[in-house]
Amino acid sequence: MTMQVEKTKKVAAIANQFIQNARYKLSPREQKLILYMATLLRPEDSDFETYLVPVSEIEYILKSDETKKHGSFYERLDDLLDSITDKKITFPTDFTVDGHRLRGHINWVAGAVPKYDEHGILCVEFGFSPQMKPFLLGLKERFTRFEFLEVAKMKSGFSIRIYQMCKAYYFENIRHGRNVFAVSIKEFKSRLGIQDKYPDFRNFRRKVLDVAREEINEKTHLRIDFDFIKKGRNITDLRIVINEKADFTPEPIEEETPAPEPARKKATSKPANDLQSRIESLTEAQRRAFNTLTEYGVSMVFALDEVLPIIKGSELLGYEDFFVLFMLAFFEKKTNVKGPKEKVKAFGGWVTNRRFEEPNLYTQLLEQVVSRKKSLKDDERANRERAKGITAAEFRALLEEEKSIGKTAQPAFSVQRKTATQASRMNRAGEGGDLFTPTPKMDTPAPPPVAVPKEKAVFSFDSFKKEFPDVYKRIRKERQDAFEGFKTASNYKQLLENSVQAYCEQWYKAQ
Repeated sequence: MTMQVEKTKKVAAIANQFIQNARYKLSPREQKLILYMATLLRPEDSDFETYLVPVSEIEYILKSDETKKHGSFYERLDDLLDSITDKKITFPTDFTVDGHRLRGHINWVAGAVPKYDEHGILCVEFGFSPQMKPFLLGLKERFTRFEFLEVAKMKSGFSIRIYQMCKAYYFENIRHGRNVFAVSIKEFKSRLGIQDKYPDFRNFRRKVLDVAREEINEKTHLRIDFDFIKKGRNITDLRIVINEKADFTPEPIEEETPAPEPARKKATSKPANDLQSRIESLTEAQRRAFNTLTEYGVSMVFALDEVLPIIKGSELLGYEDFFVLFMLAFFEKKTNVKGPKEKVKAFGGWVTNRRFEEPNLYTQLLEQVVSRKKSLKDDERANRERAKGITAAEFRALLEEEKSIGKTAQPAFSVQRKTATQASRMNRAGEGGDLFTPTPKMDTPAPPPVAVPKEKAVFSFDSFKKEFPDVYKRIRKERQDAFEGFKTASNYKQLLENSVQAYCEQWYKAQ
């Protein structure tokens, strides 16, 4: 695996409580090293282990820190390890003595010792301080993910720290419509570990705030601006207005090391000639999710490699298509981008920047899927359970054997302008299409009459067209508009006819 791929993919999760309340000051190189160490943690870890960081990675961090260029590499490495093991964090607690609130005091790391790994590569073995466990392990909610790439090119430690606070606040509060982070200047400086510095606000603004705004706006997927609040002649409070760039793509990290041998490169996608077999291996729900994404305009490889892997967990197994529908609905609601191609590009940026994997948004989408599952009919729920462990083709063959062919999936997002409307319907029982419910045969004899007056006859599509010609024409026109993007598909006519018939039957039963 190359250095560049590792840096690009490494992600650290940190509790929002820590991000917003801890008081510390680290240099850019120290913050980058801490973040790199945090990317080595695994979600399933229940306790800290010792973690090996290759010296080559630390060398990259040192080269990115323009404030420490003097001395040999050994001297700068030794200096970094000495400083990182000595740096402390303070934070407010609920304990008081004589009316004064006590602070907590902990170290970032417990030690840093040179060591060779199993391949003979020189590394530094780190161990996080045990008191950091609640802020880095076992995180279920209210935490924020940070990619190493997000901070790798930042030159200011203040930029990194302010970016973390802004990102944590934004993704925890934006679903409630809040994107303004308000804090007093005194509190903000305390969090940055500079409560006794920059007494002149003009210096604080020039050396801290303006530098951070420029770096964050240029190098991350957030855009921030500052509002200042005065009391008398003094500026006492700060309001940070936070927005998200819809089409931001981070620049790749430039490496000075030679390119690795081709055999060691990590493949980012399967060979083109293997694409069809990958698609054929999808389950019914995954295939429907894949179709929805490609109908929206997402490339097949991107859908397989980047979007579908996001959908994890037992609650979503067999319901991946629902999750994708709600992903697109949320994106359509929030994006300001116009035009189909621009939207596809912006959606890809959201995926690349792990926007949908932010814990608050992911939970929100999961809850929507769970709510939709509760409204399903028993036969569709049972069929989804059967389908989630076999391929789509095997599931269709199973239904064929049982003489009950499932309805062809109705692409709820066949055109982008219908995205939000269609997904909204999924929250209302009886709408959105029971994708796994077998369609009754048109030639099936009507059931024996029962003692219920005025019971509707079994739906007949041919009879419906004759009895309700105006309704049929209206529904057909609506479905043709919805299927505009499928005219080049080989099964376009069959998809359209199945959709028209399903909507006509739904209208008929609702009367």
